[in-house]
Amino acid sequence: MKLILTIQNKNNLKIQFKEGRKLINHEDLTISHNLDTLLIRAIDKILSRNRISRLSLITLEIPAKLKDGAVSNMILRTAKAGLEV
Repeated sequence: MKLILTIQNKNNLKIQFKEGRKLINHEDLTISHNLDTLLIRAIDKILSRNRISRLSLITLEIPAKLKDGAVSNMILRTAKAGLEV
């Protein structure tokens, strides 16, 4: 199972869960001041709705190159580190 977090533009974030090439589920979020809370809730909602264990997540990708100082970059990197533990 793969979790992909993609920032489509400065206002939108796409969350995708894939098994191989098959899209299991996705969620689109609007980036705002509470991105951290929205991201955690959206991932949790998709996991519980599809009965996916966090342990079944093999990889987590953030395909976009973001500025090192961007808050959204720090939030995505922290979420990635938390899910990989």
